[in-house]
Amino acid sequence: MEKKKTERPSRARLVKVEPPPKKRKKWLKEVPSDSDSSLDGPSEDQAPVRGGMNSRAMREMFRSYIEMLVSTALDPDMIQALEDTDDELYLPPMRKIDSLLNEQKRRLLRRVNMSGQHQETLHMFPKMTADPLDSGAVKVHLSGECYSRKTLNRVKKSTTPKQQDLKLSTETCRVYSLYHSLHHYKYHTFLDCKKETDSIEQAAEDPGQEEVVQQCMANQGWLETLFNSFIDLLTLSTKA
Repeated sequence: MEKKKTERPSRARLVKVEPPPKKRKKWLKEVPSDSDSSLDGPSEDQAPVRGGMNSRAMREMFRSYIEMLVSTALDPDMIQALEDTDDELYLPPMRKIDSLLNEQKRRLLRRVNMSGQHQETLHMFPKMTADPLDSGAVKVHLSGECYSRKTLNRVKKSTTPKQQDLKLSTETCRVYSLYHSLHHYKYHTFLDCKKETDSIEQAAEDPGQEEVVQQCMANQGWLETLFNSFIDLLTLSTKA
């Protein structure tokens, strides 16, 4: 029996690069969701994904995640449209990866005494730099424009929040930095996708959104770099 095709919610017609439905169902199940009991109390050396972080399932899921972000770079209403239509192709991978990132954040919070104020500051500012001080401590500077965690669109506020500086120990700074990278991973990856789509659009005359998506997803070197960075972040935060 043929699987009924899901209508694409975007103005751009997206390219289906995921596994066939039967295989897709299998690899989606391989990655724990928020309701997975394994997230409640993972052991110290437990990998964040059953079957290995470098598995084919993870790679396929990540590829779909990037295609969704590429499409969002071309259409700012994409994520909201996916939510409105309860899309079955792009929402599951997005939610699974969001869940993985959130679990790693919870791991880090169990390893450092982070105040609510510090946590709110890390959440607010997407940019973070650190400079060592003579005392052996580290001065952390947080800045950047606010954005919507749901749509990834920048948010205009009536009052611009003041940039923040924190003085931390070297070890605390390392954990804070990993936490910050996990929290803003989706946004920074979206910006990478935006840079890639802008480059393709500038190199051709009105290529069309579908063509831009195809070119991005055909760039294996770019996709591999993004995937390796993602795995490195998960690995570092697991070992922290």
